[in-house]
Amino acid sequence: MNLLNRFGGRIWDPWREMGHLQHEMSRLLADARSHAGTVAREFPPVNLYAREDDLLLTLEMSGVDPSQVDVTVTGDAVTVSSERPADVPTEGASFHRRERPSGQFRRSLKLPFEVDPSRTEAAYEKGILRVKMTRPETQKPRKISVKPV
Repeated sequence: MNLLNRFGGRIWDPWREMGHLQHEMSRLLADARSHAGTVAREFPPVNLYAREDDLLLTLEMSGVDPSQVDVTVTGDAVTVSSERPADVPTEGASFHRRERPSGQFRRSLKLPFEVDPSRTEAAYEKGILRVKMTRPETQKPRKISVKPV
């Protein structure tokens, strides 16, 4: 609907403006999705599993030297940092496609509950770092029995 004022000009229509904004946002998001392969993702990818008494954090870190990995646990946060060496192309070759990130990285995660740093264990096998963090006894839920009066 084209609304004209008495001088022949358009009257500002907020609904038209909102439609235009929605169209532009859809276009931008579609453009971002089409370039998803080139958008930087957080490295390394992680999974965090929670049970009542402990947490298990797994990080996919193929190509990383386990002796160079630093795991820091404080209260309800964990940080993992290290460096992944860059692939060196063969003589005279250049990258046609490059998706595996390299260089220094640092991942910090807030945990769902506090953990005991002294009872944290980390193991690296086949490119997967597993960090098991245990909840302190004082933080574990306690079942309270109700006594009849």
